[in-house]
Amino acid sequence: MQPLPTHFTPERHDSKPSPTQSIPLSPAQEIGDNRSFWALNLDTMEYYIADAYLLAIGNLCYIYFEDLVISIIGEEEANARAETYRDEFDTNIYSRVTDLAGNPNGTLGDADGDPRVYILIAEHRQSYYRQLNEVPGEYSNLCEMVYICYRTSNPVRTIAHEFHHLVWFNYEFDEVHFILEGPAEYAMYYSGYVPANNWTVRVQNFLEDIDDSLIYFEVEAQDYGTCYLFAFYLAEQYGVQFLRDMVQHGDDGAVGLETALDAAGYNISFNELYLDWMTALTIDEQGFADDRYCLRDMDATIQDFTTIESLPYQDDSLPLYCYGSKVYQLTSPPDRFSIEMSQPADGVAGISVAYRDLHGWHVQQVQKEGRAIMNVTGESIDTAHVIASHLFSETPAGDIDFGSGPQETVQVFMYEGNETTDTPTPTTPPVNNSPALLIIAGAMPISATIIVFVLMLRKKREPL
Repeated sequence: MQPLPTHFTPERHDSKPSPTQSIPLSPAQEIGDNRSFWALNLDTMEYYIADAYLLAIGNLCYIYFEDLVISIIGEEEANARAETYRDEFDTNIYSRVTDLAGNPNGTLGDADGDPRVYILIAEHRQSYYRQLNEVPGEYSNLCEMVYICYRTSNPVRTIAHEFHHLVWFNYEFDEVHFILEGPAEYAMYYSGYVPANNWTVRVQNFLEDIDDSLIYFEVEAQDYGTCYLFAFYLAEQYGVQFLRDMVQHGDDGAVGLETALDAAGYNISFNELYLDWMTALTIDEQGFADDRYCLRDMDATIQDFTTIESLPYQDDSLPLYCYGSKVYQLTSPPDRFSIEMSQPADGVAGISVAYRDLHGWHVQQVQKEGRAIMNVTGESIDTAHVIASHLFSETPAGDIDFGSGPQETVQVFMYEGNETTDTPTPTTPPVNNSPALLIIAGAMPISATIIVFVLMLRKKREPL
């Protein structure tokens, strides 16, 4: 059994006992039983029959191996792996994931009257979960089941991820991927299957490509890293109980997230949350603003940034995906400087500035339609970070899911001074496709105050 992360504390990881399960006196099947399962080839999107053998039985699971896998790795290795997966699921994965997401019966109930979860170790190259198995239908196996690729480097971690999907989908059938995948990645951490630095294998992919949209999902490695970091931030800011509560809310996507935050007593918009999260990943500063701008239990800072040694600076053609960002680091900022950002044609300009002076750290943020100007004033500023983001004017709808999302080109201009009369003429005047411009000045420092068939298919890239 893998040890749980050593930094679990009652204050931040408020674990509670798992729901009691009624286990049959004896399983309905026996070791060596042969069964054929419907499976899906995610490359061709065609169903096929997977012939499999039952190699291990636990109190909470059946471990089946596809016969093709047994022939590849051998019976002895297959049996050894099956026993390992059984033990991990029974002693760790089930209790941790149900603690995080709830009873797997959810609103669908128990499909086959046996609380054991079927885990099929298969030859296909991807791991996934299909809700179709839990309702009657042509390709249903009529059981709670996950499919795990035998080649994955850490199968127990992947089992925790897919089992979380199984539990969530038994409560809510149409959630969007950036909400689904974050807690599922977090479930691997919560079950103790991530390295000591608490990074999943995909965190690095996002930190090196922060323009990847948070709300749009392309089933790429950085998408999983993005969602995991966001879920980790939510758990630290609002508690693990908040991740549990999200399962129960009927609203989807960013709207559902705002609903859950409001129900928990937090008055914050999704746009504000996004800018706070990006600022936390940029400066990762503890002991400031109630730890709003850090990850306390993970050392993860953005590596995809542009260094600016002197002002003025101008970027006339900055492409930004919606809910993607660009970070600039000013190494020798003046004590008075300003940032201008043009409006994305289909959204609003979001700016977050974090700077450190004699009095410590300060953060200013603004999100406005039209052209935005933020003035910054400090005393002996030694470092500053500017985050330019492409946001929507209203909370993104719950039907946004797959794809890269809209991308717009904006202009960013930084210069010394923070009075409009100090503004020098840009070398190339910024071009704005939006008919209206709005200037915002003097923002107050904050520190001073997925699925091919949505209901049925859980598809993802093979975990590394």
